[in-house]
Amino acid sequence: MVSGTGKHFTSVSLGLALVGGLGVTLMCVAGGIGVIEGANADSGVIGLLFAGGLGLFIVGAAGWFFVEQPHKHFDDIEQPMYHGHEEHHQDEAHGEEAHGH
Repeated sequence: MVSGTGKHFTSVSLGLALVGGLGVTLMCVAGGIGVIEGANADSGVIGLLFAGGLGLFIVGAAGWFFVEQPHKHFDDIEQPMYHGHEEHHQDEAHGEEAHGH
């Protein structure tokens, strides 16, 4: 997979994203069970689901940060990014003058 910046994503980064997403899902399920069951909910099961989800999320996020190292590839929004369209826009400007627009 390739993004607009030309960054190639690896199966490792995809796997870490899935691990982190599974962690968030488990935390949401734990919260949902707690809301639906109310006072009858087993707090031990909910606590284990939430703790497991939090652990998976932390492993996924920390692993992604270690593998991808976003702090080394910081995108400076003050510097315009080359999109490969500058020459095309110049040609269009000359084309409009030729047509009298």
